[in-house]
Amino acid sequence: MSVYHLRIAGCECTFHQGTAASPTLTISTPSDVWLRISRGELAGQEAMMQGLYNATGDISLLLKMDSLFKPTGEVSYEAPAGQRPAGPIPLPGMAWMTVAFLPWIVHWITFDIPGVSRWISVGAPLLLAALIVGYRLAFGRGNPLRLPLEVGGLGFFALAGALALTNNTGFAAWGSVISSVVMAGLWLGTLLFGDEPLSAGYSKWDYAKALWRNSMFIYPNAVISLMWGWQFIVAALLGAAATLLPNLMLVFTVIRYGLQVPAFIFTSVYQKRATQLRVDDYEKTMGRLRFWAGMGLLTVAGLLLVATILMINV
Repeated sequence: MSVYHLRIAGCECTFHQGTAASPTLTISTPSDVWLRISRGELAGQEAMMQGLYNATGDISLLLKMDSLFKPTGEVSYEAPAGQRPAGPIPLPGMAWMTVAFLPWIVHWITFDIPGVSRWISVGAPLLLAALIVGYRLAFGRGNPLRLPLEVGGLGFFALAGALALTNNTGFAAWGSVISSVVMAGLWLGTLLFGDEPLSAGYSKWDYAKALWRNSMFIYPNAVISLMWGWQFIVAALLGAAATLLPNLMLVFTVIRYGLQVPAFIFTSVYQKRATQLRVDDYEKTMGRLRFWAGMGLLTVAGLLLVATILMINV
């Protein structure tokens, strides 16, 4: 027999496996009966009169079920028209993820091209990052912790600019690799230390606000953010291989940046399944994702240490 419980608090309802410590209301019923009620095929009061389920505890809560929960056919997960990040630029949420990538893309394209000035490969991304962060903070919530990709990029390019001004030869050799390591840290860090997975900050605008803290939305975004984090770890290793094996630099570089194409496709396709996925044990599953995020962050720390040593010894 499977046991599940719902937690209702702060206008949010979350689903959990197992028994609650001190349940307000306990309902004992076969799952097919509960599903028929949720689909509107069977009235809750009628099912109770027929003895199809038993309820103990606060019965007044049972009488409020119809007002608290709608039949699944009446529930819409789509965002209301016009819902998007605040500001005069009418871009949807996921488009802002692409915008946040722009400084990094400029950096990756130009950094390893011989003869390209650091004013272009570092200065231009720094300017772009500053403009993006300034705009998002001015018209958004004003909380930089809500913009890890944008603010993290601004911090990286500010440091990169300082190193470029000192003509640091170590950074000239390994700066591109370090950028991938930093990106991996930003994506994985949100799974352990953030309020939401990094991708959720962009994709949530496509869904009703009632879904933003729901497990069926958080889980796929956690998977997406974990994927991006490890993708950048692989990219960093490929970048290191390109630096150490200059004869194969073109091959490793094409593979390194080509990995972002399937990553973007996966982000778009997988996110659309957010309202269709079923996670049997949400907390255990999220624990596994956080474990691999932690392993990724340890890898990031190791790569940063090695890169720092290599930069010093160049």
